[in-house]
Amino acid sequence: MTMKRVFALLVVGLMPTLLMVWLRTHQASGFASTELVAYPLIFGTIGIAIVYALKKYLLRGGIAELNGGKGNWRSDVLWGLALTATYFVLFFVFRYTLSDVLEFRPNLELLNLMLDMRQQPWLLLLWFGPVLWIGIALFEEIIRTFLLSELWKFSSSHAWVVTSVVIVSVLIGITHLGQGPYGVVTIAMQAVVIGMFYFRVRRLFPLILAHALYDGLQVGTLLLTYPGR
Repeated sequence: MTMKRVFALLVVGLMPTLLMVWLRTHQASGFASTELVAYPLIFGTIGIAIVYALKKYLLRGGIAELNGGKGNWRSDVLWGLALTATYFVLFFVFRYTLSDVLEFRPNLELLNLMLDMRQQPWLLLLWFGPVLWIGIALFEEIIRTFLLSELWKFSSSHAWVVTSVVIVSVLIGITHLGQGPYGVVTIAMQAVVIGMFYFRVRRLFPLILAHALYDGLQVGTLLLTYPGR
């Protein structure tokens, strides 16, 4: 089982990195707005299916284990809202402490997609619906919680728990390399907070809710306030 778990961890751990490399290599030719909507949903759905298959058929478990901690939908919603607030607190703390120290590279193609959505309501519905909730939030949080939960099965020592959180957080930070050093560092630091939270509650749903709300509120604010073109 140890070798199977190592194999599963390598597969799942490499997925977001390989996706980032693929996106970077294809970025030179540019992406249409429809592609920026379709790709997260397609790759996210495939990634979720891979994690499900590895969990069920290789590790002989179930994906429901990722949400196996004590709780219900009410506590999940409350935790999700609390996490969302925490993310925004960290966002402003990082902005006022690190933005002048670390370089940030804005994703101009994503910005153009956001502006296109103001002209094409169907893109708006797709992005704030299945793309945000499945292709982004569900996919990324399943990756995160799978890696953490499987790493923690090697040892229950506090040192290993913290080490695992740091490893996964660094990996998640690196996958945001396109945002420059600022994006890598701040997202990795945010991921440490999320990892320790997940260790305490072992609930996947609050992470999905917080992720979707955090990204959705930022994009919604941009759509409402960014000057027209």
